[in-house]
Amino acid sequence: MKTFTIILLVAIGAGFTAHGQQQAGTPRNQEKIIPQRSRVAVRVLDKHTLRPVEATIMVVGQRPEDLVIPLYEDGAYQFKMSAKDMGVISIHAVGYETLSEVIAAGTLRPTKVFYLTPVKNRDSSTAEVAKVSELDLKEEVETILLFTQSEPDLLPESNYELEILADYLVRNKAPRIELYGHTDDVGDPRKNLLLSYDRVDEVKKYLVSRRIELGRIRGKAFGSELPAAPNDCEANRRLNRRVEIRILP
Repeated sequence: MKTFTIILLVAIGAGFTAHGQQQAGTPRNQEKIIPQRSRVAVRVLDKHTLRPVEATIMVVGQRPEDLVIPLYEDGAYQFKMSAKDMGVISIHAVGYETLSEVIAAGTLRPTKVFYLTPVKNRDSSTAEVAKVSELDLKEEVETILLFTQSEPDLLPESNYELEILADYLVRNKAPRIELYGHTDDVGDPRKNLLLSYDRVDEVKKYLVSRRIELGRIRGKAFGSELPAAPNDCEANRRLNRRVEIRILP
């Protein structure tokens, strides 16, 4: 009888434990993981004048119902995306060609610049187009060029931006250019400082090759001293491997 009682108690205890584990596990399995969303800012500029353009922007996620209309705040169109999201951004503006591009949140910088191409008017002459492109720049324009890890080589996306800026500077002789080189914090600080100099030099060489006077260009290197984002993951370190370009009126 004692043996039977002990076995019965053990069986009941085991059943209670299993039941307790199931009950404790159920809510955990049912918990919905909400992805963390970060804010993205988009600036839209005229490709020829680098002036801000008033635009209508739509961002469609991986599902058609995931439609976002960015809001205009603090000089930029702002919206939120999950770190793993991908989508298509479409930018529409009167007098400009529509721009559509696939974007991946994991590779977006905090502020992304898009350049719109004016629609060619059959009645406008080449002289009129040139005159528009030579309007005085009213405010400072800033953009960021990204580089490959441990190298002074531009990422493909930044090559396009550099070409647009160079085209503008060729047409407009007045603005001055300031270049600020940076790295992530991986490696020896002295080598990072030299690497940030090399990155500035690469941009400077390209501008000079486009016949932009060396006297218009100033450069400075900071190594890893001034990160744009915490160096706590590869996505953030990617943002720190950069040269900031400022075009001054």
